[in-house]
Formats: sequence, structure tokens, C-alpha cells
Amino acid sequence: MLTKKIVIDASLIIDLYAAPNDIRASIAEDVMSWVASHLVEAYAPKLLVIEVLGVLARHLPKEDLDLVITSFPPIRLLPEEAFYDEAVKIACNTGSRAADTYYIAVASTVNGTLLTNDKRQAQNARKSGIEAYYLVEEMEKAKQNIVKFH
Repeated sequence: MLTKKIVIDASLIIDLYAAPNDIRASIAEDVMSWVASHLVEAYAPKLLVIEVLGVLARHLPKEDLDLVITSFPPIRLLPEEAFYDEAVKIACNTGSRAADTYYIAVASTVNGTLLTNDKRQAQNARKSGIEAYYLVEEMEKAKQNIVKFH
């Protein structure tokens, strides 16, 4: 059986390290357990690392940021060149925010499912024909459709 490909956006990784509530922390931990258990292959644009560190730098001391860097989940980071043309098309078709467009374009490029805690991003991914889940509201549905065979 082929392993399901997922694209993880920054909101999930930020919630892994500094969630505003237990629900979001639990969602992030569940998704990362799928990655660690090889139930899924995780992808993201290289932008993910910068986005995550930029947000966490506002909430965590420098020593904790160093730990985040060394303990970053095993996500395959795609360079912009791998999906740039797709991102241009998606931006024109959806009007989505630049960073969101990168994640949607990666999902399109790897034929993956976008997982996010950002409702607008999930909506724009769906406009682009990408399977996407706003996990704050759709975690159970995502589990059923992504890890149902494991």
C-alpha cells in the first residue's frame, strides 16, 4: 500500500511547540505521531522553518528556539523552484496569502493532502482542487481519510 502524502503547514508545527490551548496541542501531537510512525509522508515548503521560528521567537526564549531547530519533525522540505509555477497559478486563482499559496502549491506538486489549523487556508486549498482539512473542526474526518488503513 502506498503511504499517504500530507502537507503540514506552520500552524500545526507552531501548535506542537506553543499551542494556545490543549485541543490544538493534541491535534499537532496526533499528526506528528502519524509522521513519526511512518503512517504518512510529510512535506512542506522550506518556508515552514522560517515561518515557525519567526512566530515562536515571539513566545519562547532563544534556548527553546535552539531546541525547536534540533527537534524539528521529519518533514521533507521542498525548495521554491519545485513548485513556483504552480504557486503562481494558485495565487491567481484563489487570491490566497503568499505563505498559504506555498503550502497549497506543495500539496498540488506532491499530490498530497493539506493539513492546517487555518480555516481560510483550507478553503483556498479546496478552491484549488486540493484535499484539505481544517483540523480544528475536521480532525476526526482527517483521521478517517488519512490513516484509516493503518
